[in-house]
Amino acid sequence: MAPNWMRVTLLSLAALGTLIASAGAEPLVYVSNERSNSVTVIDAASDKVVATIPVGNRPRGIGVSPDGKTIYVALGHDNVIAVVDAASRVVKARFAAGTDPEAFAVSPDGRRLYVSNEDANTASVIDTKTGKVLATIPVGTEPEGVAVSPDGRLVYVTAETTHTISVIDTAALKTVATILVGSRPRESAFAPDGQRALVTAEIGGAVSVIDVPKNAVVATLKLDRPAPKPKGVVVHPSGKWAYVANGGSNDVAVIDVQELRVVTFIAVGIRPWGLNLTRDGKKLYVANGVSETVSVIDTASQKVLTTIPVGKGPWGIAVGR
Repeated sequence: MAPNWMRVTLLSLAALGTLIASAGAEPLVYVSNERSNSVTVIDAASDKVVATIPVGNRPRGIGVSPDGKTIYVALGHDNVIAVVDAASRVVKARFAAGTDPEAFAVSPDGRRLYVSNEDANTASVIDTKTGKVLATIPVGTEPEGVAVSPDGRLVYVTAETTHTISVIDTAALKTVATILVGSRPRESAFAPDGQRALVTAEIGGAVSVIDVPKNAVVATLKLDRPAPKPKGVVVHPSGKWAYVANGGSNDVAVIDVQELRVVTFIAVGIRPWGLNLTRDGKKLYVANGVSETVSVIDTASQKVLTTIPVGKGPWGIAVGR
């Protein structure tokens, strides 16, 4: 039998290993900084910056592969999607993505990127294994926000000038419907069950709620703020709540998705743009473009936990594993 001191040491080491594994389970948060041409990496366990990755010119849209091993960044001035290895934090490839790629979405299986080309009024479909463009699909005028349905069958592309959503069938790789929404739509987000989607209207100062199977707007939620200029939108994993970044009123609207009403506003930094949730839905990260910070919100208490300085012009947020 091992001596008592050895048993105590082994137990202590086991406990330490459990703590380290637990800490390592917290995700990393990635922030695109469009004016400093970089991505800030935040450890969600400590809410501290752990790295800054140079990526290229005017990074905006940002996403993570389903396995968390790859970060994708849209570089609008380089006309590419930068492919960053999450472990080494080095750009390992640059996918040609059409002109002025601003936003994109990663398919649920990680095999495709759906990219909006703002200058060309198209959406590009990229194979993540080969980096090749599989299709270029005409959409509305001045496309921006891109979202994929949870089952991967549909893609929504917002069009700022035509005030529409182009609905793309991912099997046919073509637009199958066009939905008129509020004035200057910026982003959209699907509920976890895929039955509803929410779309922000920057000039309209509202959020359109879409019945996805019917391709129809079923409600319009006005944001009771002077010139709220809503941009980013995400839906909680529970499907109960949605969060909208209001770039004009410097706050985040909290929407009850089931009751279709705005329940509160949470003050954040100046000019909030992108936002995203941890996978468990416990924390919401908000990029404040003018403040050059990220606000961290506890979704249970609906309070800001901390504010993190990042790069210049933070725009998009992605959360890894």
